[in-house]
Amino acid sequence: MSDILGLLQKLQEIDHRGDNLKQRIAKRTREGETLEGEKRRIEEELRLLKQALEKARLALARKELELKEAEEKWMTTKNKLYSGEITSSKELAQWEKSMKKLEETKSLLEDEILLEMENVENLEREFREKTKLSSEREKDLTQRIALIETEIATLRSELSSLEAERESIAALLPQEILIRYEDLRKKFPNAVVPLAGEVCEGCHLTVPTVVAKAVRRKEGVVRCPNCGRFLC
Repeated sequence: MSDILGLLQKLQEIDHRGDNLKQRIAKRTREGETLEGEKRRIEEELRLLKQALEKARLALARKELELKEAEEKWMTTKNKLYSGEITSSKELAQWEKSMKKLEETKSLLEDEILLEMENVENLEREFREKTKLSSEREKDLTQRIALIETEIATLRSELSSLEAERESIAALLPQEILIRYEDLRKKFPNAVVPLAGEVCEGCHLTVPTVVAKAVRRKEGVVRCPNCGRFLC
């Protein structure tokens, strides 16, 4: 029976190490997910900035096309006005009015184009700077993620070996003892606890003298009558 108690202690030690490995894997996995999330945010910021730049360039191209069309109309009107073909003063006034309106349109478009050009230049500069910074940050994030993935793979390998060792030890235990151990593990951090004098270090309650003597004499597998833990 002392062998069974020793196996239980060994099983508990393995379970503690396994729990620790699982916690470390979970923690590193969360850290990796956080870094992956940051990478995605950087990519999204660049995508939106590029989208804004393309939209600004398109708006500029449209304004330039509008200006070109206005200049062509203005030139056509000017040529018509000074061709000598118009003899009526009323018709002449209408063409002059059209020419003035086209000049105003040209002036307005030129001002708008300057603003659009400034907007494009600012976005291009921001995109270049952001791309450079993002590239450096993404490189750092990629390296850190790779290190985390390597560490996680190592931890999982250790956990796998530990689980194989656990199975081999569990196979040596009587089924009813193993089931009781597993049930206790669901309730308490430790299913196997020391007995300090006549006090169970699990529940900190005094056990009967006969129980304490049985533990000290290693008379089989003894459990605390208060909490049910295995005593050693």
